[in-house]
Amino acid sequence: MDKKKNIDLAIAVLSGLIALIALGGTEDTPGGLYISIFAGSIFIAFLALYLKAAAQERPVRENTPLTGGGAITELVLLNEEEKPIAAWDIFDKTALVIGKDIRENHVDINLNESVYASMIDIEHAVVNYAGSHWYIEDLGSKNGIVLQKKADGRKYKLAADQPCKLEQGDVIIVGLTKLLAR
Repeated sequence: MDKKKNIDLAIAVLSGLIALIALGGTEDTPGGLYISIFAGSIFIAFLALYLKAAAQERPVRENTPLTGGGAITELVLLNEEEKPIAAWDIFDKTALVIGKDIRENHVDINLNESVYASMIDIEHAVVNYAGSHWYIEDLGSKNGIVLQKKADGRKYKLAADQPCKLEQGDVIIVGLTKLLAR
């Protein structure tokens, strides 16, 4: 695949150069414009092929939907009606802090604008990827973390500093703010 991708890129670059050279000579020859348009079309086609091949090289974890593991790839903020209002892509990440951006403190999952932001600590919880699974851990917050498991629908209050395995469809309740693991 690398060889084909490199050939696509080389053709794209060469046709782009030809298009530019031909476009520069359009004052003297009317055919230069046609050559420029043709070479430009080839440039776009082969650049698209190259970019498509490059996008397909995204690393695949052991535990992804492509390998049947049902991996979590994003956390979704839900409103009062359980409708998504924001999402954070967690693919290719290994750890994320959930909390609020306050002055110089920056977190990965910023819940500062959520309805119940006053119930969320600056650094409330952490989500870690280890051993092909995601885990949520309360960082000793005032209002805690509750995990509603998709499997049985029950809610579990997490003990501080005790990681709990997350599965796709679980709902993390931070204070009263809900995040869907999807």
